Amino acid sequence: MAQTWLPGDTRQRIQDLIKDNSITQAELAGIIGLSESALSRYLKGQTEMLGDGYIIKIAKHFNVSTDFLLGETDIPDRKNYDIEELGLSAESAKLLYTGKIDSNILNLLIENPKFAHLIRLLALYKDETMLDGIRAANQNYTFLRSLLMGQARFHPEDAATAIDLAQKLSDLKAPPVSADIDAIRTVFMQIVADIKASAASESKMYQTATSEILEDFRKTLTRGEEGFDLKSLTVDDMVQAIMHYARQGDFPPETLSNLEETLTELFESAKVPGNDE
Repeated sequence: MAQTWLPGDTRQRIQDLIKDNSITQAELAGIIGLSESALSRYLKGQTEMLGDGYIIKIAKHFNVSTDFLLGETDIPDRKNYDIEELGLSAESAKLLYTGKIDSNILNLLIENPKFAHLIRLLALYKDETMLDGIRAANQNYTFLRSLLMGQARFHPEDAATAIDLAQKLSDLKAPPVSADIDAIRTVFMQIVADIKASAASESKMYQTATSEILEDFRKTLTRGEEGFDLKSLTVDDMVQAIMHYARQGDFPPETLSNLEETLTELFESAKVPGNDE
């Protein structure tokens, strides 16, 4: 959930961010390439303007939006980032911009708590760190197995137990290629299952909400009567039934009035002369 700050102008925002991030005015001035005295004069109200370039640099440093710094919103979260800041290649950005990648699905993947673990596994797979670890473990199993088989040769009374343990060690050895892929596949499928479960939950919620709304709409439209002659419905009946829900929302009176007028015009224009439908 996005953090919300108290209302404030640009000077107050910068002062609050300096305090909240435990840095000095001098440090911030150095970061954005402005003299300490110039920044100090601005924050004290002795000068009225701070260039747009400095505003952008301050926003980037504190990872907040320029709208937040300008006092246009009380939520600091940034919505826009440069491609370089996100670490995206130009081709990746192009795929997103042209809609060749479903950004909604991508968001669900990235925002899943398990996604960071998946990326770590992929990174390990790429540089073979995980593969080296599996090889080392297999070497240990092989070494221990050789010790047990030697024990079986020199001590026949322990042969059965030693051979059994040696077999179990062999079973523990993992094929280097499949082990890391299996781990990646497992985490990825867990993420997919989470997305599916979330979609199913939302779908069920919407189905329930829709059925309740439609039933309430029917009662409003028919004034609670079980049997109702649809031909007796008027344009005003339809409009008022819809407005019943609109008035439950937090809309200004002017908006509601415009909606009612638009709906009336819509239903009137849809009427076909001589056709009660």
